[in-house]
Amino acid sequence: MSKSNRLKPDPTSRNVLKELSQKGILSREKVGIRNIMRAETRAFEPVGYSHYWFRDAWERLPNFHPNAPQVTAWVDYNEQRAEITATYGDQGWYGTPYDLSSIFPANELADKLLRQPSTKPGRGMNVGVSCYGDAVLVTDIRMHWIFSNWKADAEEIELFDAMLSTPRQILTSGYRPVIFFHEEPNHVDLVALKMRWF
Repeated sequence: MSKSNRLKPDPTSRNVLKELSQKGILSREKVGIRNIMRAETRAFEPVGYSHYWFRDAWERLPNFHPNAPQVTAWVDYNEQRAEITATYGDQGWYGTPYDLSSIFPANELADKLLRQPSTKPGRGMNVGVSCYGDAVLVTDIRMHWIFSNWKADAEEIELFDAMLSTPRQILTSGYRPVIFFHEEPNHVDLVALKMRWF
């Protein structure tokens, strides 16, 4: 059974995408769908993309305070690789104000994913400790196209963005805005990118 690709790739666009990439007009970044795994309800709440400019949606989770021990690992979920980040109880902190087990409920689903034989921990937790509080699971990780131009001013990029038709989002931070494409840019947008920025 083949799964549909949410990026809607078009094989006929490969050469143009390669050309735009080589000229530095488009770049690719691995981005997935970020989900919050609620400890109490075991519910999954999609909160958007895992691009680093979208971080604040989950960093406000109360169990992710700066002193909380965290684990990040690659796990199998829905027949795909996914990245989990969770907070866990530290045996040395039991009975202290930093004891997560006395504040947050156990996250059994996070524990189960982290204890699979195929799990590859990035940075670890001790064997025998449990996860507490909500966890974050990034699924459906794929390469997304990003447009940025550090020589153009912000208004110029925003005007260009208004001309495009591919589902996308303009991201602004302290730097120039970038255009994050939710799907592969369509043929009309690729022509516009080539004509305007080549």
